[in-house]
Amino acid sequence: MYIYCLPELLPWDETDSKLLKFVSLQRLKRIQSYYLESDRKLSLYAALLVRQCLSTISGLSALNLVFGCDKNHKPTCLTKTSLHFNLSHTQGFILCGISTHHPVGIDVERITSAPFSIMRRFFHPMEIQYVEDAPFSEQDNRFYEIWTKKEAYTKQQGTGLVPNLSELNILSSDIHPLLHTWKYNNYVCSICNNSNSPNKITYIQESEIRKYFLHMSL
Repeated sequence: MYIYCLPELLPWDETDSKLLKFVSLQRLKRIQSYYLESDRKLSLYAALLVRQCLSTISGLSALNLVFGCDKNHKPTCLTKTSLHFNLSHTQGFILCGISTHHPVGIDVERITSAPFSIMRRFFHPMEIQYVEDAPFSEQDNRFYEIWTKKEAYTKQQGTGLVPNLSELNILSSDIHPLLHTWKYNNYVCSICNNSNSPNKITYIQESEIRKYFLHMSL
């Protein structure tokens, strides 16, 4: 199980414009549809991160990878279907999980003042209790731990977030062992995978991605 984190992104500049040629036409249209440069940046580097990491693991050229979606709109690598990956990003952070054998789900959220009022709608009673039993200073962290785990699990299952989330208890004995959560500064990351293999977390800098792709055009 491979986990790649891109934790810091600089403002959009000329170099980013040069990197647009390395993404698919569909991704390019999505990038260009965003009004904010920060959103364009996240979309661009999420696509580049996946290409670079899948290429590193598979040995295939990053430029030859073709992507699509399954019936539940979950992204897949059509070039090598045995590789499973999942992406998540939030303000200033991109997370990518890759498995060579099992479907994977992943999520990252920036820790802010948690919207506790939505717990009754989306959290199982045991999850609500888990959050409320924490010291006040830890309740934001626990809220986002539960939220990212629920999203990672549903993404791994291929269903995405569903209306009856309050019936899903990710603290249950049959689900919780599939999940792993960690913090990086003010971000909470969660991953769900059926494999018992240890997670290998690699942190990548923006400069590494730029160098990787721009070298291809030399």
